[in-house]
Amino acid sequence: MVQAIIFGIAIFIGWIVMDVTKEKRLRKEKAAESLIAGIVGGMGWFLLDLLFT
Repeated sequence: MVQAIIFGIAIFIGWIVMDVTKEKRLRKEKAAESLIAGIVGGMGWFLLDLLFT
């Protein structure tokens, strides 16, 4: 569970960094997209952990 949370946070931060370097500023919709990507990635990681553990 902790690994899934850390993975989701890492995806969120990575997505934010990519958006900021690409567009040179942070917009609310890009932050929301990053948050959604982080949540989906964390949930996917959690499901994989449940499946293989």
